[in-house]
Amino acid sequence: MSAHSGERDVSIYLACRALAAVINVVSVALFTRLSSPDLYGQYLIGFSICFIVYSLTVQWAVYAHFGTFRQEAADRFALSLLSISAIALAPALLAIWVLAALSVIDSHIAWGSAVLSACFTLHFAGTEISRSHLKPGLVAVATILRSLLSLGLGSASLLLFHEPAALLVAVGLGYALGTVPVYLHFARTLWREGLRQPVGAEIAAMLRYGWPLAIAFGASAAAMNIDRILLEHHADAATVAPYGAVMDLMKQTFLVLAEAISAGYVAHARIHMMRGEREAANAVLRRDFVSQAFVVVFGTVAFLLLGRLVFSVVLAPAYLDMALDVLPALLIGNALLVLRAHYFGQVIYLGASSLIELAASVVMIAAAACAALLLIEPMGAHGAALAFAIGQAAALVVYVVGAPKALRMPVDWPRAALLVGLGGVILAGGFETEALFGPIAGTALSVLAIGAASLVLAIRWNIFNLSAMAQKLASPLLGRLAKRGL
Repeated sequence: MSAHSGERDVSIYLACRALAAVINVVSVALFTRLSSPDLYGQYLIGFSICFIVYSLTVQWAVYAHFGTFRQEAADRFALSLLSISAIALAPALLAIWVLAALSVIDSHIAWGSAVLSACFTLHFAGTEISRSHLKPGLVAVATILRSLLSLGLGSASLLLFHEPAALLVAVGLGYALGTVPVYLHFARTLWREGLRQPVGAEIAAMLRYGWPLAIAFGASAAAMNIDRILLEHHADAATVAPYGAVMDLMKQTFLVLAEAISAGYVAHARIHMMRGEREAANAVLRRDFVSQAFVVVFGTVAFLLLGRLVFSVVLAPAYLDMALDVLPALLIGNALLVLRAHYFGQVIYLGASSLIELAASVVMIAAAACAALLLIEPMGAHGAALAFAIGQAAALVVYVVGAPKALRMPVDWPRAALLVGLGGVILAGGFETEALFGPIAGTALSVLAIGAASLVLAIRWNIFNLSAMAQKLASPLLGRLAKRGL
């Protein structure tokens, strides 16, 4: 298994998730127009409940597989992941049933969330096996298919049934069916000679690695969704709809790009660490950091300058005012989330104890819950957005301060400072142009400045492998010009 820098894998992950993100944005646009705010808000609450329960009971197995994976026992590790995930799904379904029995969620939302949890399990186990085997093409196929199927099935469910539970089931089926090519591939390759029974010691290693993650991921998921749940409690589902829609749009930009970057780089950094190649690992991680910072800065600037235009195109008109109100706080929270989850938090796969993930998650849920209880009732959606940002900031501090000194993630301070400074200049210029010459001129300048600056830096620093791709595209042209004596 090659331990190259991960540039090619990042490019594949980025391309597929960028395409999937576009499809998901179309999904948000269609779902918010085909449903009422109350229906879409109920769907978001059901999705949040599913995500919390799945994170607490099943998700840890995916990361324990990645953290303990050994290439020489790849088939057994994959089967161990599937076995543990199937067993762990039972308490997830039980938890959803208990919540319905206690009237915490409606019964029709509960069964939709249960189906979605089972589909999550199939999808993320399959894509994790692909990622561990450095098969980004398989992950790409599953990711794009998931988005297309969720869009098609979700839209059909709203047209036919107009029920939040039906939308949850439809989106879940998109996740499950999208992973079918992954399992077919590994049935023909990894398991072509039959299934080797998992070794008890390997399962035990996954359990030892993963038990802190079970609590940590459950707390983290609760911290990331408690704002929606308490907002629904103090207001109603219709209020959650525009708030959640803005969050979903940010996930299709910030988090999709961040996840693609970390998926490509961290797997290769981990291989270098396992071989004792610390300097090579740090070089990969510095590229990871710069790429994440690039996404955070230019993504934040783009949303602040172009948010009204984007939201007016994508969201239903009734969502626009609240979307713009919560935008600044949610941008801060999502920027912190990217740095926490997709950079500094990746230290647990590079030798640090998974207990640091547990500590960060406990601190995050405590900070987010306290802030939500204090802010949501008097401030509504704006208070929920602030509570989300406060929780992310608290967890990030734990990772930065608590990581062992020998394993601390490297930071490229000069490039980070340049990005922040450049982003500030573009932001100030965009707002000033809009104030002096109107929104059309402001938007035009903002698009031009963001596009030019990001393209120059991306090629200069080879972010997303753009420099290598540009050279590859330019080589034939330069060769033809040289032959002609030009």
